Amino acid sequence: MSCRGGLFNVKVYNTEDVALTFINDIPAIGPLLPCKEDALKVTGSYLRLIENLTREKKEYQRCSLRFIKQKDGRFTLVVRGPSMAIETLSNLDELMLQRFKRGLKGNMFILTSFFGGPGGKLSCLALTEGMGAVLYSPM
Repeated sequence: MSCRGGLFNVKVYNTEDVALTFINDIPAIGPLLPCKEDALKVTGSYLRLIENLTREKKEYQRCSLRFIKQKDGRFTLVVRGPSMAIETLSNLDELMLQRFKRGLKGNMFILTSFFGGPGGKLSCLALTEGMGAVLYSPM
């Protein structure tokens, strides 16, 4: 796991597949992708799925988070609504999962994507493009 600054010189924690940063103490987490175009596609897909999830029933605007243990010991993050679940992120290792959970102080987080930029710096799409879903989950 490494920790590098991105475009806005924020601390980004990452594994091979997943990255995490904090924006005003709110965790922003998502897949780590090789280029900005891939990050835009994946985040756009997340936004469409989450829009469907929140449209279901007005009285159920909250989502819940589940961390499902994979066979290899890592975890998958699942965002669940009243009748729909979205498997959003796979291959979270124990350290990344603990950092994310510790950061969920206000039960709010940003689901976004990260991409590699020039010089090996990582960038968060929520910061560079303002693209990501802000979710509230009363764990």
